[in-house]
Order: sequence, then C-alpha cells, then structure tokens
Amino acid sequence: MRIYTPLWFFITCMIYVQNVQAGNGYVYAADKSQLFYIQENEIYSPDKSELLYFNKGNIFFAGTTDDRNNIYLMATSLDITTAKQQKVYEASNRVASYTFSNGKFYIGEPDDDDAKAKAELLHVERAGKWMAFYATENDSLIGYYLADSIMPANAVLVAYTLIKKYNVQPKPALVATPVSSQNQNEVTLKPIWGNISANEWVWDGQVLHPRWNVDPRLAWTYDGQTIKPYYSTNIYEQYQWDGETFKPLWRTSRGQEWTWDGHILKPIWDTDWANQYLIEDGKVKPWSNVHPEHEWQLSGDMPIPLIILIISGIAGQH
Repeated sequence: MRIYTPLWFFITCMIYVQNVQAGNGYVYAADKSQLFYIQENEIYSPDKSELLYFNKGNIFFAGTTDDRNNIYLMATSLDITTAKQQKVYEASNRVASYTFSNGKFYIGEPDDDDAKAKAELLHVERAGKWMAFYATENDSLIGYYLADSIMPANAVLVAYTLIKKYNVQPKPALVATPVSSQNQNEVTLKPIWGNISANEWVWDGQVLHPRWNVDPRLAWTYDGQTIKPYYSTNIYEQYQWDGETFKPLWRTSRGQEWTWDGHILKPIWDTDWANQYLIEDGKVKPWSNVHPEHEWQLSGDMPIPLIILIISGIAGQH
C-alpha cells in the first residue's frame, strides 16, 4: 500500500532544511524573547529590519561597514569549544576583557584552574540541536538557539551579549564580597567628601578591593614589590614599588609615576600642590590644606603603593 505524505509537510521540511543550510535563525533570551535574528555572518534585530553586527574574520563590526571605528568585538579565535584559552577584546581595547575555552567564558585572563573557578561567568552546553547558555553564578539558563541553524562563530557574540544583558558575575562565594562590618585585619581608605560608598577600598593583607562593588576586575594584589590585578595576567597593568618610587613595571607612563620621601606623597612629574599629600592623623590629605575635597580617611596601616593606586584613580580604571 502506498502512503501519501501531504504536500505541506514536504514544503515545511524544505523550508527548514534551507534555513539550516543558509545559517538562519533566532537567538532567544531566557524569557523566550527574541534577542537576535542571525543570517550566516550577519546579526539583525529580532524584526530583521536593522543590521546590528556582522562578522569578518575574528572581528565583529557594529553597523554595516568594516571600518576600524566600527570594531565591536575581537577574539583570538571564534571557536567557543576550543581547548586553548582564547582572548576577547572589546572595541579597540588592547587588554582582553574576557577569555574562553572549552565552552566556558571567564572575566579577565585567569591563568590556572583556581583562578578560572573564581572568574567563570558563563558555560555553554549542546543539548541535541540546541545550544544553551548558562550563567555559572546560579547555573540558570540565560539564552539559547538552534545550533544547527547558526554558524558556530556567532556563539562568541551571543555569549558576550548575554553576559552584558544579565550583568553576569562569578559565583559570589568565590569573589571578594561586600561586608558591612570591619574585621580585625581590614584596613580601609575612603574619601571624606563626595560619594563615599562608591570609593571605599578595603585591604585585608592580601587583596585590595572596593567594599561595595564585587566586580572581580577591581581587585588587586601586592607582594611587597609588585602591584597587579588579581584576575588578570596583563603585564601592562602591573606596577612596581621600591620603597620610594611607584611606577608601571613593563611600560613607561610618567603620568603614573609617584614618589614617597617619608613625608610627602606626590606624582613625580606633576607640581600641582593639590596632588601632594601628607599622611597623618588617620588622613591622607593635600599638603596645601586648601583642597579638602581631596582628603581621604585612612583606617589602619595600608601600604604606600596601594594608597597611591587608590588616590591616583588607577585602582578603579577597569
């Protein structure tokens, strides 16, 4: 007996196959809303009316042209499943904001398994024909798409977009978390005037971090000679201290060089009295005494290079 299959079934299958072959499909956010429509290497708004980004090589450009000024995201590879750790750069930044390997995205550039565990933001899993993106913080689904219908390279942009959309952070237990009370080992430095809560820093003897901001990119370590970001191996963000002079370790930047003679703390190449500080009576304050808006409250004994890192603004530049 011959079994007849309805014509509509063949048409539906053909349309599906064509879409898969063409690399077309929607990317969905956790609430099932459409995040993007992707057609091969082009990423459109959900209504397909606006070209948002497109991929060329290992670069995603914003808009419709591959002009240098339109660079949106760059990566050393666009294979999200690769075993080798790859770097992701935002716009024309020279420092990698993220890295990924084996389907996991990390903040900064963690260089060992322990650092990766602390820095992991997102992991990707293939379930049948679906590609699912999970926030590592609480293992919750935050995005997905039909993997067979979208070119693999687009997974990097999707992961980056979801991290930004949901402000994905590492697991709270693995980063320096804000505390409301001071323990015996804590030393704090905070401005006396202005937005105190946004600029209060804590030194626990090992890690310097903001009290009320858990972004791990803002944490620093100091071993007595070298000051460097806790979650990054970028040598150009490392500074050295010899007991008198603070300066970048691997580059020259006169605007970031400071000196301490045991009495005055000041930039080497700046003669502005407002930037020459005394450390006395629990305060870090301008030597001139006419700039109270530059005064800081110091609680405890904080290493001089960390004080420089904070009052110069370097500590909060990430």
